[in-house]
Amino acid sequence: MTLSLANARGMTSETEHKVAPADKRANADASVRSAPPTNSSAKGLSSKMSPKTLEQAYKSYDQALYGTTLNLIEKSCTSDYAASLLQAKTAESIDCFVAAYFTRTGDLAPDKSTAAMWRGYALFASRKYTQAQVELENAIRINPKNALAHAFLGCTLCFLDEVDKGISEIKKAQSLDPTPGAYDEWMAVGYAGAGESKKAEASYDSVIARNPNIARLYLMRADFLDQAGKFPASKADYDHAIKLSPQSQYAYFRRARLLVEKKMYAQAIPDAIKGMDLEKVEQYGSKSRRLLAICYEKTGQTQKAIDTWKPFVAHCAHDQFLSGTDKLALFSLIEDCEKLHDLKSARTYVDWVCRFEKRGTEGIAKRAKIAFELGDNSTALHDYCTLISADSTNPQWFAERAKVYEKLGKPEQAKSDLVRAKALNDD
Repeated sequence: MTLSLANARGMTSETEHKVAPADKRANADASVRSAPPTNSSAKGLSSKMSPKTLEQAYKSYDQALYGTTLNLIEKSCTSDYAASLLQAKTAESIDCFVAAYFTRTGDLAPDKSTAAMWRGYALFASRKYTQAQVELENAIRINPKNALAHAFLGCTLCFLDEVDKGISEIKKAQSLDPTPGAYDEWMAVGYAGAGESKKAEASYDSVIARNPNIARLYLMRADFLDQAGKFPASKADYDHAIKLSPQSQYAYFRRARLLVEKKMYAQAIPDAIKGMDLEKVEQYGSKSRRLLAICYEKTGQTQKAIDTWKPFVAHCAHDQFLSGTDKLALFSLIEDCEKLHDLKSARTYVDWVCRFEKRGTEGIAKRAKIAFELGDNSTALHDYCTLISADSTNPQWFAERAKVYEKLGKPEQAKSDLVRAKALNDD
């Protein structure tokens, strides 16, 4: 299962494919990615769905076939408890904002304790640990035998650095539900939240030993090992997950990401392509496309990079907001177009950036340069004047504007700018 803090791992340009140092919060993020909040079985869940369809959806979820899972439950997830729960679990794997999904699951829950538990989990997934603690304690007051609520509370306490209490709560869950290994995954989450990586890894090992044919579990451990900086072991788990579930879009996307982190760009290309095409989960497809474009750039395949970036940024033509990821993608596309001397296309994309960021010096500077190279001296002059107004201590803007003045047949202004540029450099 993925905490919402996993969204902070969104990638940015080349650093987009790097992860932060393996601190305890980063490891905790990886430790809960794809972990199930209940046993991965439809048995015992309140549902109006066909038992066969629901069981098929859970089996697809266990094999990390998240697109298939969502297709099976999409007509029932707004009104059926079991379907809503599975949608929420799948949404976490997709790195969606999940609090609303788990809150809705609570609304559909069969009893008050379970409802409070899912509200608490929604807060936990949103990193609101103190509020989550209150809600989960309420769930336990209503039903002291709610084992899963104890497990969730234990994880929450571990994230609040109350490790002994947290582990005690998870052990309480184990005593209430003696199903062998039922809460080993939550023990892993708790230990990871507490910064106990070795114990978390041992818990994962125990989970996989009991369930050696579930691809999702190998992906969980692979994500955790990736954050812990254990590349060979992480890749081995991704490899095994793909062997178990060769149609899993998520598995290929995650392995591609790992390879890009290690600058293994050529090896990542086939995985990124499958991450784009399998199952058609939009979030994985988009992230895989971004990985693929960067791989093409890094392997000198500039035209392929351009062809891959274009559909990735197409929505920017009419959007009202430019995200950091989209901005980086646009600048990558602009630079690729420049490499192939396609300045007209580069100008189109830099105009998009400037439309969003009317005072952003990075976009204006790039447009000024491209406009000058295209012979659009009036735009270049306007942009360099804007840059100088924003920062009159930058010698580069004066030197560049001098070139424009020369092209416009204004030697006195050009000379004045060159003098100013030299003075600033001397300072």
